[in-house]
Amino acid sequence: MTEGSRPAPSTRPAAHSEVHELPFGSGANAAARALLAAFAERQRLGQRVRQDAVLVLGELVANGVDHGRPDSQDGLEVSWHLDGVSLRLSVYDGGGTSVPHVVAPDPYAPRGRGLAMVAALSSSWWFEDTRGTRVTAVLDVE
Repeated sequence: MTEGSRPAPSTRPAAHSEVHELPFGSGANAAARALLAAFAERQRLGQRVRQDAVLVLGELVANGVDHGRPDSQDGLEVSWHLDGVSLRLSVYDGGGTSVPHVVAPDPYAPRGRGLAMVAALSSSWWFEDTRGTRVTAVLDVE
């Protein structure tokens, strides 16, 4: 490329999957939500799906930071994949001492409703706990 020239515009289709390694800590949540919101916008997902996806991802990241530890890269991995009918969101951390599960908190408890919200907004969710913890949620996009 010569000085002052610009690269040719990309002819590749928009990505349908993304993986991001974020610093482990409180800032990971806002960063993950912003990255997902931009992806959802580019993919022209409906407003309801975008809002639900950002909320679900935020809960998964918060749980990873609160209950997990950094992964082997000293961070937290967030990823998503859109296949046309569903959006799969995933958060991977270095693992923790507890197993992700839905709880029924006291109505006055200040916390503890995250995975219940994930379960309510997702068509399915699960976790894998080999070499860390990966929690995945699937949202319908149609």
